[in-house]
Amino acid sequence: MAMIAGCCKVVSDVPPFMIVDGNPAETRTINKIGMERNGVSEEAQAAMRQAYKILFREGLTIPNALAKIESELPKLPEIQYLVNFVRTSERGVTK
Repeated sequence: MAMIAGCCKVVSDVPPFMIVDGNPAETRTINKIGMERNGVSEEAQAAMRQAYKILFREGLTIPNALAKIESELPKLPEIQYLVNFVRTSERGVTK
């Protein structure tokens, strides 16, 4: 459920449930429309928005951001998928 903008230069992994844009690509926001179309609950969408802010806007290192997400957000499957994706990415994720 990730979305990549046209003419976007992607050199690292695109996080699930996110929209990336730019050259080089930057994570801009969550893919709310994509999640709605795929039946993701409102609770999961709100948690994903918080996860986005923690991961990409608070200026934390990736390990610290993931720890904060795991400790503060609900244990929803979508959040766990995002955390596992970022943790196991070999090329890193778009900032």
